[in-house]
Amino acid sequence: MSVTARSAASPDLEKSLDSSCPSPTETVVGDNQLEKDIYPPRRKQYVVLLILSLSYFIDVLSASAFAVFAAPITTSLNIVFEQQSWIITSYSLTFASFLLFWGRVSDLFSASAVFTYGFLTFGALSLAISFLTNPYAFYALRALSGVAGAALVPSAYRLIAATFPEGRARARAYTFYGMTGSMANSLGTVLAGVVGLIDKPGQMEGWRWFFRLTAALAFPVGAAALVLIPRAHAAKETHRLRRLDLPGVAVMLSAVLLLILALTLGATYGWHSAGFIAPLVISVIAFPAFFWWETRLDDAHALLPPSLWAVPNFAAFLAFALVILGWWASNFLPFIQMFLLGGDSMVLASVRTLPEGAAAMACSIAMIVFPGIISSPRWPICIAMLLAAGANLLWTFAPEVVGKGYWTHVFPGMLFGSAGNQVALIATLVGVMAACPAHMAGVVGGALQTAMHTSTVVALAIQAGLLTTAPGGLENFTNFRASMYFELGWVLLWLLGFMVFYRRVRPAPKDSEAGVANEAAPGR
Repeated sequence: MSVTARSAASPDLEKSLDSSCPSPTETVVGDNQLEKDIYPPRRKQYVVLLILSLSYFIDVLSASAFAVFAAPITTSLNIVFEQQSWIITSYSLTFASFLLFWGRVSDLFSASAVFTYGFLTFGALSLAISFLTNPYAFYALRALSGVAGAALVPSAYRLIAATFPEGRARARAYTFYGMTGSMANSLGTVLAGVVGLIDKPGQMEGWRWFFRLTAALAFPVGAAALVLIPRAHAAKETHRLRRLDLPGVAVMLSAVLLLILALTLGATYGWHSAGFIAPLVISVIAFPAFFWWETRLDDAHALLPPSLWAVPNFAAFLAFALVILGWWASNFLPFIQMFLLGGDSMVLASVRTLPEGAAAMACSIAMIVFPGIISSPRWPICIAMLLAAGANLLWTFAPEVVGKGYWTHVFPGMLFGSAGNQVALIATLVGVMAACPAHMAGVVGGALQTAMHTSTVVALAIQAGLLTTAPGGLENFTNFRASMYFELGWVLLWLLGFMVFYRRVRPAPKDSEAGVANEAAPGR
């Protein structure tokens, strides 16, 4: 069976292969010596990527469906108006909070175990949720689902880094993985709309069947992961729990959780309420405290290793991630609601959003075939975000969102705006993951996803306030126009910051690369 050897010309990768943070394909002899480091055959690489991508598809699918099922669940479980936001927030709160934790666990222990058991737990919880009749039990199990779902993403990043060679193969794998999330975001609402047509009472309600469908998809894919994803065979290490940085985990988890909680309660009860101010103040204190604590630790014991900040453009990409997913959230959910107000059925309203998913998928395929598009990301990201901002501007001039206005303003904006935002998403993902050492892929992926999902919560919270600037909510197009103007300015602000702080990375001279290769060759 043929294998693809890892390139010896990468000093960063050589340093990353310590036995305490092995990839699933490492073979270790003695206590610390790495005898051989190889990748699985190409066919098995594709199988692993397919499993990881299916998990991401199912995870995003189940989250996006709540744009459709929030109202039916509210009625079914007799949820009062003030608690309706918790139908979505109960999941997103824990999901965003635990991403960094699971990333660190994936790097220190076994990414394959984190992924597999997290996925099977996610499926089991989805099945259990489908039978619930109590709203508080629903919130609790959805929160636990968020913890399980958060295990899937950073562990998948770690497994991709361990399965694919550095360079174009790994970049294409990350691009394909990112593409599945964009597809699921659009298809999730359509599938939810179709399942929502089940109009039966009690345990036969449509939203319950959607959770059962999620479980039916998760169990076989999780079982396949259990069998097909290679296990790590690492030397024993007695200090891994200490290296997990439990104080850092607790502070960062609290900071993210309290920030999301503050924004959620502020949007529900008002920005002057104690429910907004108290957690926000504590969160603002907790974030600097976390980074101060991390500076006191070395790379081996820090949750977010200090050396990451020396990686070219890591900080710039991480900050820029705070705008990307928020762009989709700030137009996707309002458009569905306005389509419904315009007289569309739920299925038709969901179908109207498909151009965003189709455009994102087309761009991802182009970047898989032509990875050079984002090899130097500064100008592709600049052009991409100008397209996204242009879509926001175009939508403010729409005379209506259904009928002729849909085809002249909404539809074209969805196409070129989503295409641009997808380029920015993939360029950020590949730029961060390719620049960082492979043995840190889990925690880096967790940090990146935390930033991206925080952008969604921030965008929706700000938009919730803007949609009430004039009476009528979304029935008054003035409110939607105000939110689009804000998103336009928000996108341009973060783009300006990225353009200022991004630094071009010069490739290493070929002579030095050859020298590194010659030095590394005898031990390979």
